[in-house]
Amino acid sequence: MLKMRLLRRTYPAALAVLLSPLHSASAFAPSNPLRARCCPPSPAASKMSASSADAPADAPADNGGGVDLKRAKSRIASAISVGAPAYNAGSIDECAREYKAAAADIVETLPPPLRSALERTLDGRDCEGDDDDAAAWALRKEFDAILEYVPPYAPAASPGDDLGGASGLEPFTDRQLPSQPLPVLDNVMGGMSFGRWDADSATFRGTTSLANNGGFASLRWRFNPVQNWTYAKGIYLKVRHSNPGEHTFRLILKDTTCEMARGANFKTVFCNEDDAQDRPVFIPFEAFDQMEQMGRPLQGPVFNPAAVTELGLMAIKPSIVGDFELKIEEWGLYC
Repeated sequence: MLKMRLLRRTYPAALAVLLSPLHSASAFAPSNPLRARCCPPSPAASKMSASSADAPADAPADNGGGVDLKRAKSRIASAISVGAPAYNAGSIDECAREYKAAAADIVETLPPPLRSALERTLDGRDCEGDDDDAAAWALRKEFDAILEYVPPYAPAASPGDDLGGASGLEPFTDRQLPSQPLPVLDNVMGGMSFGRWDADSATFRGTTSLANNGGFASLRWRFNPVQNWTYAKGIYLKVRHSNPGEHTFRLILKDTTCEMARGANFKTVFCNEDDAQDRPVFIPFEAFDQMEQMGRPLQGPVFNPAAVTELGLMAIKPSIVGDFELKIEEWGLYC
């Protein structure tokens, strides 16, 4: 962190480069699924990239219940290699046919949130038109989101053998967290989603709306003074939430480096898919390894637990479209 402070004081131009967005080599293969779903380029102004190089090579082959992400991502890569050149050559109908065939092949192999989103697109509910061009672009958006999908953190018996039972858990206190967080909603970009915090029940409730290309609601707790969490390994949460088999949420963290770029933060995904009681979700600080700004990855250091400025929760499409509820039974740090 000392090195970063010296960089900021002595080389401001270098810091601007450090916190600049990472640019994708693909015209339509964003490196982040949130950006793919929130900020797609206009079909009329874009060619469709045949690149699927951003797909993780080490995706889990099977997650139970028929889920096979490795197969799904391989099928998508094959479809893009055929459909994108066809689209760019003017054969839009061929591209749409290839994408629809691939989507039908993989829909049953996807985790519930991705499956629901792809089903909505296949039956036309999420298309901005009823022609082949609209279908091709809507399916490509879904494919990019699937390629970048990372399985959420879920309840576990223990984060490791070195966790000494309850003595390793340090719940957040009322003195640490303000009673009312700051809501950050998609209305900042014209959306119509809504979310609020019920302090009495420790519950985040709201509705995500796809209107005006929106689809997220979040809450942010600001820390004053800045927190030093270097003695801990990560954050744990005991939660119950709506639609356990489909809804996933995001945990947001900011450090002092994030404060140098407006809207910059770190995010990771969690859920309680089995509606497990009294089993925490353990999220290590190492999971916060990519700084981003409105869904765009930034060049910058990993999360610094020695200088924490903000903690947040987010509900966002595609896993949450409509009403949601997230009850925090307990959360804090684990050592």
